[in-house]
Amino acid sequence: MLMFTIPQFFFAAWVMVVSLQMQGYISCIEKERKGLLELKAAYVNKEYSYDWSNDTKSDCCRWERVECDRTSRRVIGLFLNQTFSDPIRINLSLFHPFEELQTLNLYDFGCTGWFDDIHGYKSLGKLKKLEILDIGNNEVNNNVLPFLNAASSLKTLILHGNNMEGTFPMKELKDLSNLELLDLNGNFLSGPVPGLAVLHKLHALDLSDNTFSGSLGREGYKSFERLKNLEILDLSENGVNNTVLPFINTASSLKTLILHGNNMEGTFPMKELINLRNLELLDLSKNEFVGPVPDLANFHNLQGLDMSDNKFSGSLENKGLCQLKNLQELDLSQNKFTGQFPQCFDSLTQLQVLDISSNNFNGTVPSLIRNLDSIEYLALSDNEFEGFFSLELIANLSKLKVFKLSSRSNLLRLKKLTLLHPKFQLSVIELQNCNLENVPSFIQHQKDLHVINLSNNKLTGAFPSWFLEKYINLRVLLLQNNSLTILELPRLLNHSLQILDLSANNFDQRLPENIGKVLPNIRHLNLSNNGFQWKLPSSFGEMKDIKFLDLSHNNFSGSLPMNFLIGCYSLHTLKLSYNKFFGQIFPKPTNFGSLVVLIANNNLFTGIADGLRNLQSLGVLDLSNNYLQGVIPSWFGGFFFAYLFLSNNLLEGTLPSTLFNIPTFKILDLSGNKFSGNLPSHFNGMDMSLLYLNNNEFSGMIPSTLIKDVLVLDLRNNKLSGTIPHFVKNEFILSLLLRGNTLTGHIPTDLCALRSIRILDLANNRLKGSIPTCLNNVSFGRRLNYEVNGDKLPFEINDDEEFAVYSRLLVLPRQYSPDYTGVLMFNVEFASKSRYDSYTQESFNFMFGLDLSSNELSGDIPKELGDLQRIRALNLSHNSLSGLIPQSFSNLTDIESIDLSFNLLRGPIPQDLSKLDYMVVFNVSYNNLSGSIPSHGKFSTLDETNFIGNLLLCGSAINRSCDDNSTTEFLESDDQSGDEETTIDMEIFYWSLAATYGVTWITFIVFLCFDSPWRRVWFHFVDAFISLFKCV
Repeated sequence: MLMFTIPQFFFAAWVMVVSLQMQGYISCIEKERKGLLELKAAYVNKEYSYDWSNDTKSDCCRWERVECDRTSRRVIGLFLNQTFSDPIRINLSLFHPFEELQTLNLYDFGCTGWFDDIHGYKSLGKLKKLEILDIGNNEVNNNVLPFLNAASSLKTLILHGNNMEGTFPMKELKDLSNLELLDLNGNFLSGPVPGLAVLHKLHALDLSDNTFSGSLGREGYKSFERLKNLEILDLSENGVNNTVLPFINTASSLKTLILHGNNMEGTFPMKELINLRNLELLDLSKNEFVGPVPDLANFHNLQGLDMSDNKFSGSLENKGLCQLKNLQELDLSQNKFTGQFPQCFDSLTQLQVLDISSNNFNGTVPSLIRNLDSIEYLALSDNEFEGFFSLELIANLSKLKVFKLSSRSNLLRLKKLTLLHPKFQLSVIELQNCNLENVPSFIQHQKDLHVINLSNNKLTGAFPSWFLEKYINLRVLLLQNNSLTILELPRLLNHSLQILDLSANNFDQRLPENIGKVLPNIRHLNLSNNGFQWKLPSSFGEMKDIKFLDLSHNNFSGSLPMNFLIGCYSLHTLKLSYNKFFGQIFPKPTNFGSLVVLIANNNLFTGIADGLRNLQSLGVLDLSNNYLQGVIPSWFGGFFFAYLFLSNNLLEGTLPSTLFNIPTFKILDLSGNKFSGNLPSHFNGMDMSLLYLNNNEFSGMIPSTLIKDVLVLDLRNNKLSGTIPHFVKNEFILSLLLRGNTLTGHIPTDLCALRSIRILDLANNRLKGSIPTCLNNVSFGRRLNYEVNGDKLPFEINDDEEFAVYSRLLVLPRQYSPDYTGVLMFNVEFASKSRYDSYTQESFNFMFGLDLSSNELSGDIPKELGDLQRIRALNLSHNSLSGLIPQSFSNLTDIESIDLSFNLLRGPIPQDLSKLDYMVVFNVSYNNLSGSIPSHGKFSTLDETNFIGNLLLCGSAINRSCDDNSTTEFLESDDQSGDEETTIDMEIFYWSLAATYGVTWITFIVFLCFDSPWRRVWFHFVDAFISLFKCV
């Protein structure tokens, strides 16, 4: 995505300083020299000490961060930016000696507020010539505004990145009538913008990255109309919608309008902005605009247009954009444009930047690009182009610096041109998904490549190490998802390369021993999903600047080399999963003080050593699926974990109490171990989302507070006992899994208050009583307005350099943005459709289920369960439920699986259940059901195993004709006689049982009346039993 910013050249015109140190022969005046020394004494920074000398012969006009007038030698500029870090309130009276001061820069000074015990709010009024004041990126709030209002001479006021809040501070700034630039970016201002008419000299207004919303109001409308000099307006990253457009339309002097990242919608706002004929830059990116591009002839002065990251669609054949003859930079990326690229674009002869990436353009790559003589940045990637692309089309574009081409169709190929000598010298080349089998030969003629991206191709053979030798300024090399097999590195050091991705290739040998020596400045290295073997080279310790290292999904083995553990002190993210590393994890202290993410699951590690203890920045630790033994160390409570995964190991013992007090927990997974003892009453994690304690040996009762704040609570397959507690109220819990314990008692009606539940699993316990009728209050998918996705890691790496290419008008995107955040997968296991499945991320969003099977529940099935219209799995099997199958089950329109087997249900199967279109499983075996089995809908696909154990059922599913059935004389075909036929069935059953019982007793009495050896043995046995009883 291209993002407009207020042009750097414009801001520079307001805040540019001629020099930080002035040359001259006349020294500064003594009053100001003393004033500077007083400033130094009051605000000396331990990390940055000014070179302001106490020597009376020292000329303060030559001091750093001081600017003097060349003639008068009076101080006119102080540049104290980024020289003080501790929070401090500034005494404004210390600036009063500098009566000629014009520029005061306190950017990033650690300032929290101002004071002046003598002059109060009028303090800045003493600086009558102050024109530029920069207090950006501090911690000041609205308390400084009364001081600012006294500085009536100000022309430039920069307040961005502070803690201003509330509505626009118009009253506090009403006397600043000379303001020409006002920057309030990155604060917490909200509500509508009030009248700005008093600031009638404004040229530039930056209100971006606040929380303004809605219309500007009637007063705002008038004020914009009166701002005759306003040329730059930035409202990006707010919550404003289309209602502001008519107000903005009155500011006819505007040349730059930035509306990026708001809530705009509808079609291109041509009519709403019809009066802005002077516009040169228009940024509508990252909104919700839709539809085609209209006729834009009214914007004939446009030089830059950003429509990226919207939902614009249709073809561009209407030539709406081709009328912008002055257009220099155009970004249409991340939309839904279709068709072929319009031929009229060759008339845009001044075009320097063109980005049409991430759309649905198809056909061949347009040949018209050969006519874009001024083009410097050309991005055609992530479309549906196909056929052959010839690099001859761009060979004569001598100004081209960035070229990007890829296709989702996998039908795009490059023509092989061995003698091509292009006129351009690229900085960035991206040829993804182009079916390349070899490195294009034209790349050899490039002299200063910074970024090479040939990923997702069919490159084979050896790694092209000549890239590292030829391009001394190469910083990014991406070759992932190819078929390279041999990794050999040059002997010479490459000091420039910072990002290397060789993941998902076919390397299967040892890593070169010199990898760390050849790439000493590497910052991002991804070797995952290959077949690398043996131990890690010790030269990894030479990578002092590396922040991200992914070695996962290889065949590495052995222990981690000590040089690596000590040398890579900048490491932030380390991924070792799916290898064969063994031994203790970090057996000795490491130098990983900056390590935040350690993912080492699915290895052969056997223990947690003290070397892990000094990783105080660690926030994500995954050691699951190893062979860890022993207990969790108590010092684990000293970390600020957000995510901790220790599942499927051999850990045992009780959980250390310190683990419960970590306030930053979001996910804790201790499942699949041998932990024992009682469960903690709660965890202190304020944002605890997922808590997995299943498949352990925990015992005792479940604390009622354990559910507090969690989204998923999994306690399956432990040794927990007692009743289900009266859980504290939790409106957000999505999954409660208590299966496989020895819980007793009734199902508490308190569970009905957990309204957001998607999955409730209470199976395999000893619960008694009836099923609560109030379970229809639980959502099981109803009234749910959000989805659950993989949790993003809340940690980022801020690169010092942006890997960006800059143009005159736009800040172009980073050429490579490594994903340091990652996505944490989670799963919820639940039985559905006669099998046990794991639901992860997206699939969890579509699973809603209730499992009460294998308990001792009794009574009727509540008809209210038929209200759970979005439920997909319902299992009530292996209980003692009686009564009829509720007719209301026909309302379960999304149901896929119903299991009512092994109960005491009677009566017919409701015929309306045949309307359940998604039902795959319907198991009612081993009940006392009667009547005909429905034959329509999904019932026609069910076999007899779903109905066995019901002697009075008939139908084609069990090959038993209802006409021949011996019970038909008691049955009626219509549903209205269901109760009567059930009564007849049960009467027959009871009479048969009584007759059998009576015959048995009569036979036994008759047997005792005859004298026989069996009779004598019987009475002898009775006498012996009575004697034994008397002895006792």
